[in-house]
Amino acid sequence: MNIGFLGIGNMGGAILKGFLANGINSNNIFIYDIDTLKLNEYKKDFNVNICLNYEQLLQNIDFLILAIKPNIFLEVLNDLKNYINLYKPTIISIAAGISIKDIKNIIDNNVGIVRIMPNINAEICLSTSAYCYDNIKEENLNTVTYLFEKIGSLFYIPEEKFSIFTAIAGCSPAYIYLFLDSIAKGAQKTGINKKEALQIAIDVTIGSANMLKNSNKHSWELIDNVCSPGGTTIEGICTLEENNFQQIIVKAIENTIKKDKLLNEK
Repeated sequence: MNIGFLGIGNMGGAILKGFLANGINSNNIFIYDIDTLKLNEYKKDFNVNICLNYEQLLQNIDFLILAIKPNIFLEVLNDLKNYINLYKPTIISIAAGISIKDIKNIIDNNVGIVRIMPNINAEICLSTSAYCYDNIKEENLNTVTYLFEKIGSLFYIPEEKFSIFTAIAGCSPAYIYLFLDSIAKGAQKTGINKKEALQIAIDVTIGSANMLKNSNKHSWELIDNVCSPGGTTIEGICTLEENNFQQIIVKAIENTIKKDKLLNEK
């Protein structure tokens, strides 16, 4: 089983590193990117196989991960289509806003396609990914799910709901980083070193997420457990509510979904 990466930017590189960290042999990974300096760095750091053109990549692989930016995805796919149609690797697309139908309009119908939406946490094997598929053999689909379960959790989501998933899994890491930075900044403002405050906030967030995951309690029940009458926590909760904290988060999710749908319509 050989895996090809077309594009090794932030997301493609994160997935590649996650695979390597979980037992995928570097000899089975082939990469191509227009950035030759980056190719050589990956060869030096991870001993993967580098390719110098599309055909060299396609003729060596069974699965092709298209880690291309959405704005050039279809253009690159048109350049690739003759090689894809000839060598027929299973296509794995991670591009936001590019549907399976968009891909099928360019390549042969007998090429299997899996669309996956991972997030940046793939690099540390804690991605939360969604997938859907079309026209793929069961054994190939099993291989794809096996690969992506190595780098985190994986959910089958109908493609028409991918925009929602993107908002809550693909984009929310940035919101969480912003939230953590804000907590640290508040502590820094009142007297604690920001680096130390950020580490405290990270540890508390991990613990709180695991508590919610494992407790079988509603989130508001856990909130009430922390809020003593007349205490400090309820003061902070009231401040957040007075400033529309929940409404702002909901609006951010709604706007993210709208943007993703606009990309899908192009």
